[in-house]
Amino acid sequence: MKHEAGGMTQEVSSVPALLNSLIEVCQDGEQGYLTAAKDVENSELASIFQHYAEQRAKFAKELTSEVDRLCGSAVDHGTVSGLIFRGWMNVKSALTGSSAGAVIAACETGEDSAAAAFENAAHTDIPGETRAIIERQGKQIREAHGHMLRLKKEAESGVTFPKNEVTS
Repeated sequence: MKHEAGGMTQEVSSVPALLNSLIEVCQDGEQGYLTAAKDVENSELASIFQHYAEQRAKFAKELTSEVDRLCGSAVDHGTVSGLIFRGWMNVKSALTGSSAGAVIAACETGEDSAAAAFENAAHTDIPGETRAIIERQGKQIREAHGHMLRLKKEAESGVTFPKNEVTS
């Protein structure tokens, strides 16, 4: 199977291996969004992040089923870089006092990477049914990326995301 990156064509060892890399991307996204939902102090943003975490869990499950259908072996964990990224989000969140803008920016960065991974995968030589799954999920990830970009621009332009009120 061939894989294009930056106009260059690379060999990808197998469709299950490619899908496993996307499963890891989805698991990283799920965990990143769960971290964001926990760290942000705005219930509206937390709800958005929770929605995207659930979406990524669904994507990973669907990709895992596709690996199983293709007689491969699916991964059951995210990547080391995803773990490092979530750790960085936790540190950044602590340093910025869970600034909504900082959390949104971190999510946008993660979405940018996920969108690129799915875009690259869509440009490989893969079977039609598998391609349809990757293209559909990639479209939804690009939409989420666009949503994070809009929120990031709002935060940068001075829109505030009020902290939840603490009730005693």
